[in-house]
Amino acid sequence: MRHGSKPTIRDVAEAAGVSLTTVSYVLSGRPGGNTRISQPTQDRVHAAARELGYVPNRAARGMRRGRTDVVAVAITDLDDPWDRALAAAAARILPPHGYQPVILVGESWRQFMLSGGADGVILGSVPAERTSADLEAMAELVERGVALLVFLDTLQPQGVDVLAPGAAAADAVGEQAVAALIARLRD
Repeated sequence: MRHGSKPTIRDVAEAAGVSLTTVSYVLSGRPGGNTRISQPTQDRVHAAARELGYVPNRAARGMRRGRTDVVAVAITDLDDPWDRALAAAAARILPPHGYQPVILVGESWRQFMLSGGADGVILGSVPAERTSADLEAMAELVERGVALLVFLDTLQPQGVDVLAPGAAAADAVGEQAVAALIARLRD
């Protein structure tokens, strides 16, 4: 490993005395293809990764798998109790299910999502009327198969899961939204 550079999977393989394929199987948690990887070998790979400070490259993993394992939570204002509760619920609930939450504040959600930034998006507090750009972006995301959940009281865009928050407590609605999106991602 070069001084000052991030350790790679190749560095882990060399340190553990195993192949790149073995490291890939062990660190991804997948079974070892046609051969079973022994527990001592798995332990050596994990020890080498820890010792080197190896951190998997999420972008590379996402490209191989065709998924980001990221869920965007698009909100308007962190001072808004609904938005804050939704962001907190996402940060608490998504990681144990294997998803990394990304909180987007403002109108950047369209560009982020249309560029493939996340596997799903929850649109938090919403203006009384969504803009035509919002509705077009939602339609495009539905067409691409992106999981999408939006809070709306007045509109039901085709193919979009909609929660109408009504008078429910913000914390309960945030948890309900995150759980609904996880279910949609797993479909």
